[in-house]
Amino acid sequence: MPGTLHHLASIVTSSGQGGRFAFGFNDRRQTKRIVDLIDLGLEYAFQVNHKRTLLINCLPMGVGFSSNTVTIAETSVREDMVVAVATQLGPNYEQIILLGDPLFLKRLTEFAEEKKINWSSLRIHVVIGEEPFAESYRNYLAQHFGINPDDPTHGMIGSSMGVGELGMNLCYETRQTISLRRLAYRDPDFRHALFGKQVSSDQLPMLFAYNPLRTYMEVLPTGKDTDYGALTISMIEPDIPVPLLRYQPGDMARLITTDDVARACNQINHPGVGKLPLPLIAVQGRSTDRLPDGTHLNQYKEILYQNVQIVRLLTGVFRLEPIAEGMSMHLQLRRGIAATPELNNQIEQAFSAITGSAPRIILWEYSLFPYGMTLDYERKFVYYDTRSG
Repeated sequence: MPGTLHHLASIVTSSGQGGRFAFGFNDRRQTKRIVDLIDLGLEYAFQVNHKRTLLINCLPMGVGFSSNTVTIAETSVREDMVVAVATQLGPNYEQIILLGDPLFLKRLTEFAEEKKINWSSLRIHVVIGEEPFAESYRNYLAQHFGINPDDPTHGMIGSSMGVGELGMNLCYETRQTISLRRLAYRDPDFRHALFGKQVSSDQLPMLFAYNPLRTYMEVLPTGKDTDYGALTISMIEPDIPVPLLRYQPGDMARLITTDDVARACNQINHPGVGKLPLPLIAVQGRSTDRLPDGTHLNQYKEILYQNVQIVRLLTGVFRLEPIAEGMSMHLQLRRGIAATPELNNQIEQAFSAITGSAPRIILWEYSLFPYGMTLDYERKFVYYDTRSG
């Protein structure tokens, strides 16, 4: 909008889709409103108005925000700082919220184990951004932090979806949507009724709520034989600096109504999860997450984290490449872990037991991994390079 650059309070960078950076602009009026929205979301999820709360932001540098309610520690991707803040200052608070991406949070669990950190004395919640994750990953984190993800009185492990040029926290999990997704994970009849007959437990979309007074969500058909289409977002706040309308971030999605939820629950005689005050949307991830051989990127994440003994030996990073027989999967081992034929066979068997076949597994010792040799967690990791197809 005219005059925007004269009143900017902050600029947010986004990797975008076109190979160059995009930018989100916040003017000073909007920045004040964003703080109120953040506090409202934190109160809705974690009752921060009544509980002394420490929020540790361990997202990469440049992803920051403010609050009038909680204490915020900006550690970026420094696992040693996160542990120091949580263990030395955390006992002064009633709860701690960790905000990070899946790969860094996995590294945090490993570092904490090396330092023999016991999280049981701290009430931990985890908010995950940057990329979708599998239910087996939620289980993995829950085991580490002593959280029961099926008990709403325990800590919460949830996801938030933002788009840099549109705004933070556009869509988010609630305790109700988590309960529905986990029910779909366990019950195929409920899963097919809610998400579609083609959706398997290892390809579950994220189930998000969103604020209809802030965003207008559409799903546009792509011409393919699927119930999911191109997520299309319009920002409807009247005075935003860059009024992006019908913007497509590249994700595939499906709108979910309360009637859809009720029908799926009735099909299995489930009592439901109570009133759903916000509209819902199922997000499958980027269209490029569907791979040339018909598999989905989320399948590989789901199967890896199902076997805790195996994934504890890995960083969680992998690169998929198409080959004549299907896919090859390059896996990075943690520091000090040697590649062995036995481990290779274990991983192949884990895939075969679930899918009936396995990608060609290639293990790399940490410093030899050729696709981003040493992770700094500042950049989004590319699990599949479309140029390799």
